[in-house]
Amino acid sequence: MQLIKASNEDLQQLVYIVNQAYRGTGWTSEAELISGPRINLHTLLEIAGGTATTVFSAKGADSALLGCVSLSPATDGQWYLSMLAVNPAIQAGGTGKAIMAAAEKFAVEHGATSIKISVINHRDSLIAWYERRGYRKTGATEPFPYHDPTVGKPLRDDLELITLTKLLPAI
Repeated sequence: MQLIKASNEDLQQLVYIVNQAYRGTGWTSEAELISGPRINLHTLLEIAGGTATTVFSAKGADSALLGCVSLSPATDGQWYLSMLAVNPAIQAGGTGKAIMAAAEKFAVEHGATSIKISVINHRDSLIAWYERRGYRKTGATEPFPYHDPTVGKPLRDDLELITLTKLLPAI
């Protein structure tokens, strides 16, 4: 698997993969919590075209898109990781772990000392997956962006984002 900066040609397929991973029927789905698309092409083009966040495509040996992730440098060596998604047809085969490892390696090579992620509080199996990868709950939470139409339509009024972090090894 190769993790490379997503090209504009990749973005439409990444919209499909992200929406299937987050709102489809696999174990990573949050469809019981939020309806509607997780992302659209316009929003992904804005994110990918900006300077604050890099969207990466994960590609297989045959150049097929396997998934994606985005990284944003923050302050004091902490980076923010988001939009980790694996094509649901190949989930549970280690691709997510490989994408995480490659994203963490990239971040370390570019000065990161830790990575922060946010996960919806009711996503126990996903939180456990991140914890098995070395992420730890910080105790901090953020309000869910109920008034942001780009995140979909929340189906519950008790959503919040739990913050997890992972210290990264120095190179």
